Amino acid sequence: MGQDDAEPEVCYGWRAVVPATSANLGCAFDCGGLALKLHLKALFIPSDAPALSVQFEGKTPERFPFNSSNLVLQALRFAADRLGAREPTGHVAVESEIPIGVGLGSSAAAVVAGLLLGAQASGKNIEPSELLRWAGEIEGHIDNAAAAYLGGLVFALSKGVEQVTTVKTSFPEGIRLVIITPVISVTTQKARQVLPGSYSQADVVHTLQRAAILAATCFSGRFELFPELFDDKLHHPFREKLVPGIERCLRLRHEGLLGVAISGSGSSVIAFVTAHEVQIAQALQGIFSEVGVSSQALFTSADNDGAWVTREAVPLAERSGSVLQKAERPS
Repeated sequence: MGQDDAEPEVCYGWRAVVPATSANLGCAFDCGGLALKLHLKALFIPSDAPALSVQFEGKTPERFPFNSSNLVLQALRFAADRLGAREPTGHVAVESEIPIGVGLGSSAAAVVAGLLLGAQASGKNIEPSELLRWAGEIEGHIDNAAAAYLGGLVFALSKGVEQVTTVKTSFPEGIRLVIITPVISVTTQKARQVLPGSYSQADVVHTLQRAAILAATCFSGRFELFPELFDDKLHHPFREKLVPGIERCLRLRHEGLLGVAISGSGSSVIAFVTAHEVQIAQALQGIFSEVGVSSQALFTSADNDGAWVTREAVPLAERSGSVLQKAERPS
């Protein structure tokens, strides 16, 4: 074998792949979330570098932080610290199909990815409930984190950061998901600020009835969804006013449309569709266009697998450069 044919020297790293999520689902405010086939991929390559470095390719790169506020790095360090390992150093390459700051769980995906990488780098396994408790400590939105980690449709409850309980069911891929994202973004903080401090009994009962039926029909396997099921009284009436057009989007009716909800805290809306997905997307975008708001459409389905992590070889020459590549789930 000639010198040019020599095998390249390699080092080993870990790659985490985590799906986007749509939380709240209208009536399931702060308790339900659905994983989507849009993914964040993060590759951690340990080294003897003095600190952690990060690179990014993907949607909304202008919103990706490279400083200490980066949630992938925060979670990676958090897991290592909780597991008694030394502070991790090396390079993290992030590639994401998830737009940041539009209600598709980009923060939860980043946190789950970082925790998985931190656990692998520490050489220790963690229980799913523990990982979700940690995610709640870091980011606070257990419905997003649970769906991102477990995949499928997940209902979750938490008792502070001490206890997390989740229930999951697979969501039919035959129900297509149409996501319309207006150019106007809404921060989680702003979306929380517009919510009232208390609710009427009638509004709470209205939403509880729909959340109960949503859970019952999905976990029974029937998935008999209909527009009225997504008519929420706890957050929709307040958040729909943050972006012109959302209020009308939530009331759209069309053949093949099972319902529309604000995704997470917005600004995206998510439509559950069995037919005519292109026409429904055009109708939703048309509503935004009529009020002078441009938007983008994404067509996807549920991710029932959830997050995964794998060990892989990386050529030494690439470990601090561009190491982004397609990741395939191990069989």
